[in-house]
Amino acid sequence: MTETAADDDCVGLDTLASARGSTDGSAGRAAGAARRRRVETNTVEWAIAVLLTLLLLRFLWSLMRNENLLPGEVTGHLLHPDVLGGVWLTVRLTVLVFALASALGLAVGRMERSGNPVLREIAAAYVWVFGGIPVLVQLLLWSNIALVFPDITFGIPGVHIDAVRLVTPVHAAIVGLALALGAYAARALSSGDRLTALGDVLVTTIQATSLVSVLAITDLLGVVQALDERNHLIIPLLVVAAIWYLLLVTAARGAIRLLRRVRSMAHTADG
Repeated sequence: MTETAADDDCVGLDTLASARGSTDGSAGRAAGAARRRRVETNTVEWAIAVLLTLLLLRFLWSLMRNENLLPGEVTGHLLHPDVLGGVWLTVRLTVLVFALASALGLAVGRMERSGNPVLREIAAAYVWVFGGIPVLVQLLLWSNIALVFPDITFGIPGVHIDAVRLVTPVHAAIVGLALALGAYAARALSSGDRLTALGDVLVTTIQATSLVSVLAITDLLGVVQALDERNHLIIPLLVVAAIWYLLLVTAARGAIRLLRRVRSMAHTADG
């Protein structure tokens, strides 16, 4: 090898080493900057976490020291026979409405995917109407349906049914909730995991049943309101209702979580 060629090789190696060193330096600086950002982010998040914890503890302490809450009345009414009866009616309404709404949601979802344009438009109109009108308004409309159709014939000669006797408050509640939540279920079941979507529908159904109290139905909230009229314990009884609704929703979410875990284990076993 000539001296000139050797010199050229040395220059090339020096240039390559310099370039590699520059690249390594840039990567090191970028990694260091990323680490600093993570540290800063973690610091801010911990500061927020500490602040929120202190505020929560302060709020809980104020609740414990607040004599207006009447904790003795809360614990005394949690297992009151009337309250338990209201919880049982809420559970039954939830199961029935959830089953009807889920079936409606699946059927409407199938219609939306149909190749028939008429079925698609009917499904879209159903979701638009029953998913757009507030649930409370729908319940009030169904409870007063006899003002519009006092005599129900179903278009069959000789059939005459008194709407006032047929559409009781409970029937109006079931129909109104099922139709409204059916539209919600159709949207929820159209995408994502169906089991998760059904869990969302179940939780929403539990919460929506509280609206039937406006129809003078003795569900959980209806019973609490009736007890309040007798005892004038507004806050303690509302806390009782809140605790029971929280327990029901937590149980529903726990059941869905358990079903997801079982399904995951079954898929793992099959694989």
